[in-house]
Formats: sequence, structure tokens, C-alpha cells
Amino acid sequence: MASDQAGYAGHFGDPMLPDIAGSHLPAGECQKPHYTWQENEEIQLRDYLDVILRRKWLILTVLALVFLSTSIFTLSVTRIYEASAVVEVSQETPHVTTFQEVLGSEIQAREFYETQVELIRSKAMIHRVIEKLDLIAHPVIRQMVFDEGQSGVFRQIGRALKSLAGRVSSGQAQPAVAEDIAAHQEVAEYLSENLAVSPSRKSMLIDVAFRSPDRQLSQSVVNTIVEDFIRWKMELKVEASAIARDFLMLQMDRAKINLEKAEERLNEFAKHAGIVSLDARINSIYRHLEELNSTFATAEANMITKRATYQQAVKDGHANLPRVLESDLIASLKDKYADLNAEYVELKATFHDEYPKVKTLKARMDSIAALIKAQEKGIFLSIENEYESARKIVSAMEKRIEHQKELVLDLNDRATQYSIMAREVETNKAIYQSLLQRAKEIESMAGVSSSNIQIVNRADLPLLAVKPNVKLNLVLAVVLGLLGGVGCAFMAEYFADTVTNPSEIADRFQIPLLGTIPQAKHDGRGLENAFLRHPRSPFSEAIRSTRVSVQLSGSGTRSKCFLITSTLPSEGKTTLAVNLALSFAAAGEKTVIIDADLRKPRLHEVFDLNHRVNGNGMSSFLAEVTDKLKMYNNRTKNLGIIPSGPVPPNPAELLASERFKVLLARLTDQYDRIILDGPPHIGFADTLILSKCVGGIVLVSSIGESSREAIGHFKRSITNVNGRILGCVVNKVDFNRKYGYGGYYKSYQSYSSYGLDKHGRETLLES
Repeated sequence: MASDQAGYAGHFGDPMLPDIAGSHLPAGECQKPHYTWQENEEIQLRDYLDVILRRKWLILTVLALVFLSTSIFTLSVTRIYEASAVVEVSQETPHVTTFQEVLGSEIQAREFYETQVELIRSKAMIHRVIEKLDLIAHPVIRQMVFDEGQSGVFRQIGRALKSLAGRVSSGQAQPAVAEDIAAHQEVAEYLSENLAVSPSRKSMLIDVAFRSPDRQLSQSVVNTIVEDFIRWKMELKVEASAIARDFLMLQMDRAKINLEKAEERLNEFAKHAGIVSLDARINSIYRHLEELNSTFATAEANMITKRATYQQAVKDGHANLPRVLESDLIASLKDKYADLNAEYVELKATFHDEYPKVKTLKARMDSIAALIKAQEKGIFLSIENEYESARKIVSAMEKRIEHQKELVLDLNDRATQYSIMAREVETNKAIYQSLLQRAKEIESMAGVSSSNIQIVNRADLPLLAVKPNVKLNLVLAVVLGLLGGVGCAFMAEYFADTVTNPSEIADRFQIPLLGTIPQAKHDGRGLENAFLRHPRSPFSEAIRSTRVSVQLSGSGTRSKCFLITSTLPSEGKTTLAVNLALSFAAAGEKTVIIDADLRKPRLHEVFDLNHRVNGNGMSSFLAEVTDKLKMYNNRTKNLGIIPSGPVPPNPAELLASERFKVLLARLTDQYDRIILDGPPHIGFADTLILSKCVGGIVLVSSIGESSREAIGHFKRSITNVNGRILGCVVNKVDFNRKYGYGGYYKSYQSYSSYGLDKHGRETLLES
């Protein structure tokens, strides 16, 4: 079989091997990596879209589960109907004058409406509604509160839990409660939980709503609450009025008794004190004092006038008194005296004093003069007497006034006590009158005053259920399903340990990407020789592109002798090694491919060389079983094949031997390209040993199969031994999927028809 398909290319004997040092081997040099990574590529929106597209079935599954579960729950849950009413609650507007009063009124208004809300929700109102509608016997309440509609098992479990919760509180057993009281409390709790009372902002309206599975029940409860609330407030007013009236009547009785006693004490005191009235117009003491004061003022003024006249008479003499000058008698006497004096002077000029007529005139003149003086003195004495009389009158009146004042002061002392008692009487009278008036007002207005609560809108029968909201639930289910699916997709992507994107190897591990091999279908004869059978296929074009990338991946010594390996078995390293070797040979390079996988070799099967166990393989040569190493070409020009030979017990020691290094050195001198198909890096030392013997390593990974942890471990291991990684070839890439570079990766598909004849048949290149 081997003689038909594989031609003998030659052999290497031990005497022909040159004695060369390891320094001439490119794998023996310890150099820095041949590439430098500048920066990581930033994550873009297309990367997230790629994750979503790759995990679309997971997202759709989560979406379907959430949507179906929400739909089932929404359609199976009990329908809840809400009835609502609106009431207006008004309060008196205060008279505000300052900012503080404005602020205070706003706070009081807010507290007032909050109080009304709490009153509507109070236990008293709820108990009134329960009793009025007899809700304990209502079938819906019996079903919702007491679980009468459930099956026997569920009902028993619910009752047991409620009994346990009702009996145990803070670790202590509670005393048993009568069933009717417990039922009443449970119904009240149910109403409180489903009753919503809220004041409207910037208005005097309060919304009252109730939810239940029954339309009529919701409507009845709301209307009963608002109607009974108004009735309850009116009853409170009437009750408060009755209490106030009774209290006022009691206070009136007390005030009446106090008034009567005060009046009796006032009368007794007035009788003993002799007080008829304190009015000056009625009381004689006050009136007499006023009259005396008036008369005293007149007398005192008269005395002052008399005293001035008297003092003037004393000062100026009697003759110059006004009354003297105004006296007609004195004036006539003075006229007579003047006439006599004129006649006397005339006679005196002729006669002497002893002349009888002269002497007679002189006597008459003296008599008239004496009479004038007597008149003047009489007038002076009259003025003096008038002054003395006026002075005595004033003095007498002063004494009388002082006496009257003493009487008035004594009356005032008694009047003070009288006034105090009179004010007490007036006060008691005012209190009694006020209480009497207030009692009459309360009695007349009790139950008549209008209520400050008005029903604006009564509760109508609800037609549509508020719970569940089918449209909203389904929309939320779609949104939450999509969000949950996307979250699960990214979580699965985060926890996934396999490579899902070709560019991930370069981005995450900073290993250059040498090529991508498309996922190809087997034609029944495997893919190892697909490059020869289908040279125009996308697979073959990808092999050629990878070959060029390997050629340009480093200097000639690095890519001349390289190792092809993988992190795990079955990732396609042998397929890639064989097709790359065929590609290099087809490009005119003298190529040799060595099966360096001494643990599980496959090249002899690929090229149909049944010489692995006949002592002519590489393991036999390295183990010095034979000094000759056969090479086969399988009828392919420029390609030499060295099979592994029998599986040795110590492959790592053989690969680390000096004979292997010398073999590679000899092959390097004779061939343009040396490709080693090595074992996978799964914890064996073979790859690490081979990395020191070759110019570089080409890693083969598969989408969805290669482990990220394994690739990271591979890179760290190769870096620790100063090995060189030329790059990575991604195998089994599905170009129908999006990887962020879909346009680039699908470029092969755009040329998939290249090389076909006019009938659509592929032209094969014969080797």
C-alpha cells in the first residue's frame, strides 16, 4: 500500500549528521518576542451586538418563558374592580392680616384635610360600613377573607397559618378570641388594606376608592363610606350640641344662683349704708356738695371784688372813691360849697373875717364841708362793711363745704364697697345672659346647620378591572424578558470559558491572528487533503492566506521551522499542518512535515503510510533503534513526510535529545520550510520542549471548543520558557455568524464562486 501511494524520498544516517551546536538552531536562541502589543482595542457597540446575536436563542428562550408565565398568571389571576367617589370638604376661611397668620392658616388647612382623610379611614367608619352592609355574610368577603372558596387542603393550611399568627405574638400565646370578634377584625383589616383615601392637591376634594373582586361590592362600599361619613359628622355635631347644651344649662343654674346671691348682698349693704343711689342727680349729699361749691365760688368772687374796692378806698382816700364821685348828694353839696366859696371869696376881698355876712358864709361853708366828709366816710364805711360781710360769708361757706366733703368722703367709702358688689351683680348678670343666649342658639341650631362635606361624584359601577392590567403586564413581560434574556446572554458570555470570537484571541490574550479557517463539510474523505482536492474552495483560500501570514510573521529563521499545536485534542492542528504543508509545497518551497506527536500520531494515517511500527519512524531514530530515517513524499512535489514511528514510552525525553536537535539542524539546511505537527498542550512537557527547538509556534484554536483558561495557560507556559508564539489560526469559523468583523470574514464567501466553470463545477488541480 505504501509502495503504491508513497514514494521513498531518502534516508538520514548517523554518519551523515553534522556535528553542529545548538547555537545554529533558531529554536535555541533566547530572544525577545518579535511583536509588541501597542494597546487593547476598545469595546464597541458592535461587540455587544455580536454577543446578542450569538446568544439570540437564549434571549428568545428567556423572553418566551417570561412572556408565557406572565400571560398565564395574568389570565388566571382574580380580576379586581375599583370604584371611586369624590367628596368636597370645606372649612372656614380665617381673616388673615400678617404673613405668620397666612402660613399658619395653610398649615392648619393641610392638617385639617389630613384629619378628614384619617377620619374616613378610621376604624369607626369601617365598622359602621361592615355593620350597615353586613359584609361578614357577603359571599365575596367570605371567599377572600375566610377562604371558603378554596379546596379543603388549602383552606385548612390557610386557617392553620392564620391561627398560628393570631395566637403567637412575641413568643407568647395570646388568649382565645370570640369567633365573631375575630371575623369582624379580619373583615375590617381587609377593608383597610383595599381602601384608598387621598386628598387632591390644591383643592378641597378628597378621593375615596375601594378595590374588590366584585363590582357591586366596590360600588356599595365606597358610596356607603361617603354617605355614612357625612351622617356620622352630623351625628357628631348633634351629639356635641347636646353635650354643650347640657353643660350650658348646668352653668346657667350656677350663674343664676350666683346672681341672686350677689343682688341680695348688694341690697342688704345699701339698706345698712343708707345708699339710695350713687347718681349725683338722685343722691342729696352729692347734690348739696355741688350746690355749696357753686355758691362758694360766687361768694368768693364777690369777696374778691369787695376786697379790691376796699383796698382801693384805703389807698386813694375817701374823696376819690368811685361811689363818692358817683353820689348825687355829694355832687350837689360840692356845688353849693363852690357857690358859697365863690361868694365868700368875693366878700373876703372887701370885708374882713369878722364881718357878719362873711362869718355867716364861712359857717355855712364849714357845715357843707363837714356834711361832705360825713357822706364820704359813710360810703367808705359801707364799702368796708360790705367787704367784711363778704369775707365772713366765704369763711362760713368754707366750713360748710369742709363738713359736706366729710359727708361725701364717708359716702364714698361706703360707695366703694357698694360699687364692688354692684359690679359683681353686673358680671353675674352678663354671664347669665350670655349663657342663656348661647343655650338658646344651640337649642335652635342643633341639627339644622348645613354640613361642610358634600358629595361631588358618587361611585359608579366599574366596568373594567384595574387588576390585572393585561396590556401593561404583557408589555412589561416583553421588556423584562428582553432585559433578562440580554442579561443572561451577557452572564453566559462572561462565564463562558470557550472562545466565541476570532478577535477575542488577539484582544484578550494579545496573540496575533494569522488566519481564520472556515467550517467546511466533509466530503467523505476528510479535510486533511482538501487543499489538493478543492484548491478553489474557501477552505483552500483560507489556507493560502494563513500560509502568507506565517511567512510574514517574523524573520526567516522564525517562520522557517515552526510547530503547530493546540490547547486541546480534536481542534484541527493535524488538518491545518497537512494543508499548510501542501500549500507551502504548492508555492514551490521545499517543505518537510514531521509528526512530532509521539503520543497519538496521525500523519501516517493521513498519507496512508503504514510504516509507523516498522522501525523506520522518528521515534525509532531518536531512540537510536536505527540510524536511518526514511522520508516519504506521497507523490507530492516539494513535500517530504517524516512519520512518528512506534509510540515510545518516553516521548518527552526523545524530543529533548540531542539527536532531535541535530535532525532539525540538518533539515533546516536542506529544506525551505519545516513544519512540526506537535501534540496538544494539555499538561504535557512535549510542547514546551519543542518550543525551544523551533523558531516559533502556531496555535490552533476552534470557535466554541478552545478554552480561554487553556489558551491563557498555554501562553504563560510558552512565555515562561522564552518560547516564541508566531500567532494563532482560528479553525472551524462559521462565516454565517457575526463576529464583529463579519464583512471581513465573509470575504471568502463573496469569492466562493471563483474558480468554477460556466456550469458551476469546480476545477481541481492535479498533483
